[in-house]
Amino acid sequence: MNPWFPLRQPNPHTRLRVFCFPYAGGGASIYNNWGAALPASVEVCAVQLPGRERRILEQPFRRIPALLDALEPVLAPLLDKPFVFFGYSMGTRIALALTQRWQARGAPLPLGLVMAAAGAPHRDRPSRDDLDDANFVELLRSYEGTPPEVFAHKELLEMVLPSLRADFSVADTLLPATPVRCPISAWSGEEDPHVTQESLDAWGELTTEELRLRWFPGKHFFLRTVREPLLAALREELVRWCPEVGP
Repeated sequence: MNPWFPLRQPNPHTRLRVFCFPYAGGGASIYNNWGAALPASVEVCAVQLPGRERRILEQPFRRIPALLDALEPVLAPLLDKPFVFFGYSMGTRIALALTQRWQARGAPLPLGLVMAAAGAPHRDRPSRDDLDDANFVELLRSYEGTPPEVFAHKELLEMVLPSLRADFSVADTLLPATPVRCPISAWSGEEDPHVTQESLDAWGELTTEELRLRWFPGKHFFLRTVREPLLAALREELVRWCPEVGP
């Protein structure tokens, strides 16, 4: 089993692969069973980054270039089929940075990008690197994504803080304002205080193709609370970008 893709189930009938990049602190398990809700010819490849779940003892990446350098060799064998990138919150940075890098090289690009729970990453925003632990923990609470038991156990919190801090460094990375030559579908929760209408609209500055916006009920982690509508929307986009996958 490839540690980067622990949930992958190779499909001999694959016509399209969807590479899913997680939010800060999230692992591949957040995409568990997604494949069952998508067309049978779609293969879901949930990316497991170092520093979480079964890779908890590995050093997490703090900078996007180094992360991309490690990702590219493991992605390469899976690029023999058309593909789409799905990024959630921090994962949107990874997906866009990878697409920008490949476009600069003249390499094949995703058929489309689904960017969820994040504003456009070429707009400057304050870094959270300088927060002390107490203020960083309060920041985590504001996202309402960390399980309560993590905050209740000091040892557990101390174990996950380095990985979370590294992820927030990735999530705060300012990316170039270079538009990519593939469509973008940008999604947000209607009550997400971290993503404004303006920041979602700004994704349009990062594509030379179509931008589609979609709002879901919920806050920042709407992928947990409206899973079925989210997967139905993803299915719609995949079929639109790659009709060969079937209904």
